[in-house]
Amino acid sequence: MKHHVCIAVGINQYQYLQPLNYAQKDAEAIYEFLVNGAGFPQDQSLLLTDNSPQVSGMSTYPNQENILDWVESVCNEQLGHEDVLWLFWSGYGFSKEGKDYLLPIDGNPAQLEKTGIPIEKLYDALKAAPTDKILVLLDINRSQGAHAGESVGTQTVELARQKEIPTILSCRREQLSRETSALRQGFFTAALLEGLKTGECSTLDQLIHFLGERLPELTEQHLRPRQKPVFAVYPAIKLQQVLLPESRQVASVSLSNGMREMNMATVEPYQNGTVPLSEDPLKLSTSSDPGTGDLGSQTNEPAEHPKTSAEDLSSKASTSVQQTLPQPPANSTEDTMSDSSFLQRLILWSGATALVLLLGVFLTNKPIFLGEKTAKSSSGTSTVVNNSKPTSATVGTGTPTTPETPPTPQELLQESKLLLKDTSASGFSKAIALAAQIPLGDPQFQQAQANIEQWSQTILDIAEGRAESQNLTGAVDAVKLIPDANPTVYKQGQEKLKEWQAQLAIAEKNQAILTQAKGSIKPGQASSYSDAISKVEQISADQPGYSEAQKLIDQWGNKIWEIAQSRAKKKQYSNAVEAAQLVPEKSSAYADAQKAIAEWETKVKQKK
Repeated sequence: MKHHVCIAVGINQYQYLQPLNYAQKDAEAIYEFLVNGAGFPQDQSLLLTDNSPQVSGMSTYPNQENILDWVESVCNEQLGHEDVLWLFWSGYGFSKEGKDYLLPIDGNPAQLEKTGIPIEKLYDALKAAPTDKILVLLDINRSQGAHAGESVGTQTVELARQKEIPTILSCRREQLSRETSALRQGFFTAALLEGLKTGECSTLDQLIHFLGERLPELTEQHLRPRQKPVFAVYPAIKLQQVLLPESRQVASVSLSNGMREMNMATVEPYQNGTVPLSEDPLKLSTSSDPGTGDLGSQTNEPAEHPKTSAEDLSSKASTSVQQTLPQPPANSTEDTMSDSSFLQRLILWSGATALVLLLGVFLTNKPIFLGEKTAKSSSGTSTVVNNSKPTSATVGTGTPTTPETPPTPQELLQESKLLLKDTSASGFSKAIALAAQIPLGDPQFQQAQANIEQWSQTILDIAEGRAESQNLTGAVDAVKLIPDANPTVYKQGQEKLKEWQAQLAIAEKNQAILTQAKGSIKPGQASSYSDAISKVEQISADQPGYSEAQKLIDQWGNKIWEIAQSRAKKKQYSNAVEAAQLVPEKSSAYADAQKAIAEWETKVKQKK
């Protein structure tokens, strides 16, 4: 009998990294849907989170040992040849020296080899399972603190090709996988669940088409940079793999956001098993546009499943399957929309909206703009609409002026919407201030309060987006603009404010350390470089400034090595050894220095 099995892992409270907000909830939501919505047997499905309950008396705490033990146990003991396995991951991922790692709750970025979960080991366990009907879904959060120059995903895609295990990653390697308090989920998980709940994603092919369109759209709707998923499916025949139990296909439901019917002819293309071995699997497009070079893009020419050797070509020729996929226009750049182009489109849309609103204001107040008399201007003076309170004053000879008429609630709403055209946190804050002037009991009050709640949430999203981009100062400035009108959003904002202010304090402290270390350098003096290295080593892997500190350690280590070599050339071997011993282990010159020390010590002994 065919069984469907899932392993869902979600980690929030990392021991060595900044906690995530919704990774645990993402895993719980996927597990809940697959078990209660799609009919996966609960006794054969597994949830590993910060506080998931024990299973058969065994811990499900997501540390390195438990995760690997559970995956190997499920693959070796619970699966049959026709069974289907889903593996979902929501948490941190890192790459070091070309190798990808998932980080368990006890993982330390500074010791990835010892504490991380090598992707290769995970895929080896999956490949050893008796079934080949496996789907891996990786919602990997990329920390910008450690190993910032190495992007996780490249090795994962190559392993998916080699092992023929269909894999979906939540974003491209130059992007961040984001989560938002507006949805209380990660964007990838939200889009994934939305697609599954429609009942239209019964095969892998259909799910890929849906995610390729919906995920970028969803992030754009929430004023975040576009997030595009990565698909690695080899061979192409696996695109027809059925995802859910056929007897429990999920019925189509009406979604609260009024999702439109997809036009499959316009779905963005995806990679279906065409990565040549000689190429970086995350750089496939031949377009001259530098933004399109990543998995998820393909040339307009039909591609064949890659063959690694003549024997492979011969043995698989009879079973090779080629699938024709919908192609985008050759010069399409929508596929790689950058943050700047996203803002440009948003500004254009806002400008058009502003024009429509201005036209409405003009038509409503046409007599005023044309200088015509109104019922309120019987004294011959025109009515002025502004935000000031009506006042009575004397001008010049003491003749009293007509009191200015305050804006109506309708005018306040219109003017508040006009302030949204700059799409900034301050623009939303000003709009909220105007909407807040509409009194209780007015017909426009409920709409004003709904707008205030929505705009407050948008300010929080803008602040979180800045924080994810390491713009902590901008994040703090934005979150301070959230009013207390909505207690829930306000409380979230205050919690984020404390968190970001603490991070800013650490960033300032670390910047001071870096500045002090740089200032202590004395050219030609090896010990001064060594002292500077000791200072910047205080900056830990999960803190701002870590990446710069690591670059300086390597740079200064090479400087020490140059000093040691210079002394050796002058046959000052004792001094050369003394300098070489100061080359730090993390420096790229360390191995050469250790080798030279042995040679120079021999020469010192020969002199004696």
